Amino acid sequence: MAHPRRVVLIGAALALLVVVVAVAGLAIRRQLRYGTIADQETASITVDVGDRFSLRVPDRGPSVGDRWSASADPADLVEQVGDELVSDSLGDRLFGPALGGGGGFRFFRFDAKQAGRATITLSNCFQGCHNERTRSQSTTTVWTVTIS
Repeated sequence: MAHPRRVVLIGAALALLVVVVAVAGLAIRRQLRYGTIADQETASITVDVGDRFSLRVPDRGPSVGDRWSASADPADLVEQVGDELVSDSLGDRLFGPALGGGGGFRFFRFDAKQAGRATITLSNCFQGCHNERTRSQSTTTVWTVTIS
């Protein structure tokens, strides 16, 4: 019969192994889904043809009135493959956003298609940009993406 201390050590080692594998799996999933991530403090990003990259902006949620859009010039160098709001709240991540939504970060995902230099503009037309107040709360962020 195995010594109780040895059983505890083996159990702890197995538990640690499970945690390490889970964390590594999440990191690999994040890399595959988002690729290189640039936020508003990063004005330029360099990627290779075929790479996935994401541009990240703060998003207060659609219930508040944030409405983000993306454009690329020239458009044929990159392909937008999605955008999503990732909530700041763990509860919203696990169970979906509560009524009224929640804020977090919006990730715009792109694939680099051809070598060159593209300008990607993300714009937030807050609450429809219908008046001076909403236009003053609207934001635009521009990135230069070099694809080699």
